[in-house]
Amino acid sequence: MDISPVLLILIALVVGVGIFYFNYMAAKKRRELFAGFAAQNGWSYVQANNGLANQWAGTPFRTGDNRRATNVLTGAFNGHQMVAFDYSYQTHSTDSKGRRTTTTHKFGVVVLQLPGALPHLEVTHEGIFGGAVANAFGFRDIQFESDQFNRAFRVKADDERFGHAVVTPRMMELLLARGEIGWRVEGNSLVGWDKGAHNPAEVMNRLSLLQQVVEQVPPYVWRDYAGVDPRVQPPQNF
Repeated sequence: MDISPVLLILIALVVGVGIFYFNYMAAKKRRELFAGFAAQNGWSYVQANNGLANQWAGTPFRTGDNRRATNVLTGAFNGHQMVAFDYSYQTHSTDSKGRRTTTTHKFGVVVLQLPGALPHLEVTHEGIFGGAVANAFGFRDIQFESDQFNRAFRVKADDERFGHAVVTPRMMELLLARGEIGWRVEGNSLVGWDKGAHNPAEVMNRLSLLQQVVEQVPPYVWRDYAGVDPRVQPPQNF
């Protein structure tokens, strides 16, 4: 039985409206969830602050277009200023028939403000192929005495001596136990991220991990590289 073009259009419209309504209600529910979460912790909440999408330079920022920072939480976390938000950007591809596809990439981002600016350092998981393939293509990372840590993580630093000063045996032990997200020192920010939308429990867990990372940095590193006393908290700047 043939279906008339008018009926097909009506079906498409109904499906489109249904998808739009579902997405609208899901976004509304998520806004309400994070607004309540912020109130419980004495934090500030705003639906969007896209200026944050351009505040940091490394992964997952500065790629794609339509970059957005939504469900933004700001406030104090155990004596550290923090910001957490949903981050997304879009990429586009075109197939052989000229059909354009848009993909939205989503991340959960948490950031702690550091007592002072430190050199660049990034710690991420090795990924499915491990370090051997990456090293073969010239993407070498810093190697440490722990083979277990080297197999699990990639550490990149502009100053290799600084990398070794921060990633101590105690830091490696911490990350092997609960290094569930990638993180990066970028100026006076400690940026943590992971793919997909995070929930309130994950925000708290990730902030806790970043706090432990900060606490593991030896005092002499703050003095020698940032010229600060880590016991003195910096002013708010998020």
